[in-house]
Amino acid sequence: MCSIQRADMRVIVLVLVAILLMAPSIHATKYFTFTDGHVHVFPTAYILSISTRYDVVTVTDRHGGTYVYNRADIVSIENELSKELPTFTSYLFDNKYNYQVPIDAIGLITNDQVNASVAGIGKRLTATFTLSDNAARAYVNGVEQTSAVSRLRFDSSVQYTVGYPGDMILSLSSEGEYVMMPFGRLYTVTADFLTDHSSSVPRIDINTVDGVNIVSKEEYVDAEIIIDGAGVFPSMTDSVKIRGRGNTSWSPNPAAKNPYRLKFSEKVKPFGLTKGKNWVLLANKQYGSMLTTAVGMKAASLIGVVAANHVIPVDLYINGTYKGNYNFSEKVGASNNSVDLDDETVAALLELDYYFDEADNQKFRSDPCNIPVNVKHPEFDEDVTFLTLTEIQSRFNAFVSAANNGEDLADYVDIDKLARYMMFNELACNKEIYHPKSLFCYWESVPDNASKLVFGPAWDFDWAFGYAQGASDSYFNNLINYDYFNLPYMGLQYQFVSGLGKDQQVSYRMFQLWWDFIGDGLDELCEFCQDYYDYAAPSLINSKRAYADPTDYRVQATQAVNWLRQRADLIYQRLKSLHMIPGDLDGDGNVTINDVVILIDYILDGTTDPFTEMVADVDGDGFVAITDLTVLIDELFAQ
Repeated sequence: MCSIQRADMRVIVLVLVAILLMAPSIHATKYFTFTDGHVHVFPTAYILSISTRYDVVTVTDRHGGTYVYNRADIVSIENELSKELPTFTSYLFDNKYNYQVPIDAIGLITNDQVNASVAGIGKRLTATFTLSDNAARAYVNGVEQTSAVSRLRFDSSVQYTVGYPGDMILSLSSEGEYVMMPFGRLYTVTADFLTDHSSSVPRIDINTVDGVNIVSKEEYVDAEIIIDGAGVFPSMTDSVKIRGRGNTSWSPNPAAKNPYRLKFSEKVKPFGLTKGKNWVLLANKQYGSMLTTAVGMKAASLIGVVAANHVIPVDLYINGTYKGNYNFSEKVGASNNSVDLDDETVAALLELDYYFDEADNQKFRSDPCNIPVNVKHPEFDEDVTFLTLTEIQSRFNAFVSAANNGEDLADYVDIDKLARYMMFNELACNKEIYHPKSLFCYWESVPDNASKLVFGPAWDFDWAFGYAQGASDSYFNNLINYDYFNLPYMGLQYQFVSGLGKDQQVSYRMFQLWWDFIGDGLDELCEFCQDYYDYAAPSLINSKRAYADPTDYRVQATQAVNWLRQRADLIYQRLKSLHMIPGDLDGDGNVTINDVVILIDYILDGTTDPFTEMVADVDGDGFVAITDLTVLIDELFAQ
């Protein structure tokens, strides 16, 4: 009996010891509350001592680091937190801020967990959230997160801290160092990507009336469309009109892997995308090209080219016959699911295109430069418009003349959007626009001289990403070092297009954009290459077998990453050598009194813009201060 009692007592003692060692609630944390309301938190497992001397309180961590406070600033040192912590009140991945997610993914908040099911390709997301207190903030790895702005990769769970600015906790970093980090309520956010659970891409069946073949680019055929979202995207069934599209990619042979245009009688939301009547099925017909459109549109969206199209990989069947892997996407046009315009009656969408294949009342050639221009909107015979072809032609000619004469382009075009458009095309090495082909631009209001010409959307990447005619393995495999704005082409049309990219204001703005993109933006683009391949792989494999495409797309996805990184670095270094002139804050290529004025304003304003600081750090000491202003003034006097 006694032995049993001793054994029981031994177990009880061991359990109590374990509880004392493990339970953080038993004197495991010290909470310092200050007169300004802030709290600093010190887990006792991380601290060596707390001492008070001469009205100074010193906390020493186990590596010898010290944290010193005035005793008069401390309200209390307690073993329990004396205030409530803020919480998440809502959390979602809004499709407005996530190009690749057509349907909002709403997070379910349960205690300290947030779970969201995401229908989209790519693992980087921007979260939109609200907190229980306007004064509260959300942090990840010590970095403050901004709702609808901050972007993170969610291929694994992400831990947020929701707390108040100034509240800190002593933490152990992944490198084994003690650091003070934001303190607050901890949440674990998990994004469940539906693409990870799918064994196939969506399937589209198009069954024409009476099974007739689609052999024309002009005449529509009536059909039924059935979309199976394959457990990722919403499914739908509807009636539709279908015809062929494209130029060199089109063949009258109904057995060919042809591209198609779809037209619905009413606006629809296939795959959850923005409502629209007009859509396209892109065939990516050339060997090796089944990744190019997806990568291209993702790059355009990250760079900020206007109205970047969405790309959904699908398996297409027409009248029961397998047609291969296609991309479902918006048709470029003046519509809410493409170039969304406030007032279409005064807007004009142009396509600079070598084929010049619109009706006579829908096209003109510029004077000067003889550039072929198709007017895609308005369609004068169908649309309600206050414009005439002559009026549109006159405004475009004025712009071309200004560009040709070296005038200030800012009076005619949106410099930022032109820079983004040219930046994208240089990265993609897209030679299509030099013909010119598929080069789109628009005015929101032709009669309003304050309405600037906007370049975009980006379109047609058959001759991009290293493509060399006749070489099936050329995509993402060559032309990395191609000097895009100094191509060996001749003629006024080429000079016009290349001149837009070499304009001083446009080039400097590209430098600013590249400085920002070369980090997270480029990382996300490279990650997307693999994410897209992983999802679309079964479809790509089946399609390449059906059409004897020799490309190994698994290998190409890796090649794409290497190609993009090398080309991006080349372009950035070129622009840096052109524009990284310390003190040239206005980007005109010279250091003038205007730069002195800008630097004075910048120092007095106290703003922190990393790009501006890089250029404004004239003395190269890593800081922007009065000494930089002194050096800049000395340089001016020395000229």
